[in-house]
Amino acid sequence: MLSTNRIALAAGLLLAGLVAATTLSGGSTERVAATFSGTVAHEGVSTHSFTVRHNGPVEVTLTGIGPAPATKVGLGLGTPTPAGNCALVEAVDATRVTGQIGGALRKGTYCVAIYDSGDVTSEPIDYTVSVTEE
Repeated sequence: MLSTNRIALAAGLLLAGLVAATTLSGGSTERVAATFSGTVAHEGVSTHSFTVRHNGPVEVTLTGIGPAPATKVGLGLGTPTPAGNCALVEAVDATRVTGQIGGALRKGTYCVAIYDSGDVTSEPIDYTVSVTEE
């Protein structure tokens, strides 16, 4: 009986491995949970809410900024407040394109904030930010 259970367990693990290989055939293990675009004005802030579907690592990445790609902005991760703000738990005050923040999060609703950390001039800047769950 014990050997039958081991065979069944081995067959189940093999099947699970084949399913995982099929799922990962796209070449990436990351899933984009959300992508946001917007503008940030001088001394301004822009926030977006998103939902984490699984407990685990989440990364927020600044993927685009313009018209001047060298501009630095603040990038924050937090939880939405009842007043509609984003209570930051983690933030980087001066990041450029490809800047990241993140950590292990539980299922739930979170927010990302992009804000002027002193480098945005009188002209608003455009940004794109992506949130990925692993």
